[in-house]
Amino acid sequence: MKPLFFFTAVFVLALVALAPGVRKALADAEGGWHTAQYGDLAVTALSDSTGMMPFTIFYDITAEDFEALAAAGGSPSANEVPSWINAFLVKKGDELFLVDTGMGVGPSIVPLVSAAGYSPDQVTHVLITHFHSDHIGGLLDGDGSPSFPNATLYAPVRDEEYFIPKSGPDVNGTELARKVTGPYRSAGRYRAFDPGAQIAPGVKSSSLWGHTPGHTGFAFESSAGPLLCWGDVVHAYLIQFSRPEVTLSYDVDRPGAAATRRKVFNEAADGRWLVAGAHLPFPAIGQVTRRNGGFVWSPYQASETEPAGGAPASGADGPPAAEGSAPTAPAAD
Repeated sequence: MKPLFFFTAVFVLALVALAPGVRKALADAEGGWHTAQYGDLAVTALSDSTGMMPFTIFYDITAEDFEALAAAGGSPSANEVPSWINAFLVKKGDELFLVDTGMGVGPSIVPLVSAAGYSPDQVTHVLITHFHSDHIGGLLDGDGSPSFPNATLYAPVRDEEYFIPKSGPDVNGTELARKVTGPYRSAGRYRAFDPGAQIAPGVKSSSLWGHTPGHTGFAFESSAGPLLCWGDVVHAYLIQFSRPEVTLSYDVDRPGAAATRRKVFNEAADGRWLVAGAHLPFPAIGQVTRRNGGFVWSPYQASETEPAGGAPASGADGPPAAEGSAPTAPAAD
């Protein structure tokens, strides 16, 4: 078995090392942020950093197939593929939701929140998809105070139970999870939620377990159709859209992660959902469609004549939705 957190650490170091150069290429004229209007929602992608993921952390794919997909997707290396770290602001009515907070290493997303036209103290809800460091690292500022002082922090209870156990041995990541959630708890602004819980009117959590025990997406209702912020359903878009069965060393439950990915791909394609993905190419807002027995990712392009849910999928010859059913998540102890 490949050591999970060794490879996680290697990937994080690679992201930190490569972020400055790639950030410039990704930022465009908007300086690392991009806002898309989707019905009554304003969805802003924030580019935390990016890097390369080596073949050695992937399972369920041969080196030859990996190299072929990397080459077909234009990866600069046959043995590595790019992956991004993104967070998302969603403005819904008078409330401002932040989904994940990036790594909090070097330039954090806080300046990007301001660059996008908001103040960090305007954030009303911080929604955490799971407790890995590239999603919770930006919760605190350099002084150890909450980066979003007026927000309530929402985190999945099953990840809390796994990463911050009340008894038994700690897992890798416990120290960081305790540290970054502590000030929010002390201020009475921490909420652990059950799978499928309603977070706010028109905002509901969606259990996407597998990558971690409590891995969660957040579904936002809008006048244009549903938006799903899906966290880590995909890490390597050049590989996993065409090969949903491919997993990584830092999936806690690899079969569960693969089953969830196929289920979400089918549901997103059938429902024509707008999707925002933490590790998709910036600005990481788009749609999933079927093609040639697999799935493809298409960046979102707003249109005044676009029907609710976006343009219909073409060439929908992939697997039927029935094939994508994920097993039921294990009951909490």
